[in-house]
Amino acid sequence: MKVFDVKLLLDKESQIFGGRIGSGKTEIAVNIAIKMAEQNIPNVLFDMDIVKPYVRIRDIKDKISMYDDIEIVSPPDVTRRIDLPILPPHIISKLMEKEKQKILDIGGDPYGAGAIAQFKNLFPEGNYNFFFVVNTRRPETSNTKEIIEAMAQIQDASKLTINALVFNTHLRWETTEQVIRNEYKIVKEVSEETKISIYFACVDEKHQNLVRDLDVPILPLKLFVNPLPRLGE
Repeated sequence: MKVFDVKLLLDKESQIFGGRIGSGKTEIAVNIAIKMAEQNIPNVLFDMDIVKPYVRIRDIKDKISMYDDIEIVSPPDVTRRIDLPILPPHIISKLMEKEKQKILDIGGDPYGAGAIAQFKNLFPEGNYNFFFVVNTRRPETSNTKEIIEAMAQIQDASKLTINALVFNTHLRWETTEQVIRNEYKIVKEVSEETKISIYFACVDEKHQNLVRDLDVPILPLKLFVNPLPRLGE
């Protein structure tokens, strides 16, 4: 198993993570920021998931504030329990900074993803990675057709070009190696049809053995989002 090296991202100024609600894009964006910080790579983590979120960076920022090289840009704290399309007033100046890597978590539906479209001029082609995160065990991304349609909707809303895929299928504690193997085939089909490569795959850092057979680098994840409890617990 080859572990994904975040230094491979440094040829681009911005790393944008999109995907349907429940795809794990927020968890991955946070982990990329942490991996960079652990290698003394300063970065700004943008919480741009402003509409109907499952989990937002602002909800877990206390857990990642220990990392000195991560600066978090998020909507005001008053929006923690309400869904309002509010972005911080200093976001443009932060997006224009050249000294730090920029990592963005954008909304999971077309309306939410559209929040970044107003800043499209700050993301010139060739200077950003736009990762579409896929968990095939979530609604609206369970097969090749649904995934490609979801990608088209997010791309159209954001006015940016998706240029990489991230495989993040899991069932939390019920994930098996067979589930990973079967669902990876679906994302491979998406990659072949769209000509967009699978940049890396993700797995809970405690269960890296589940992805040992995949032919892409692996990003082991520290999990910050509490899973739903099992029935009866």
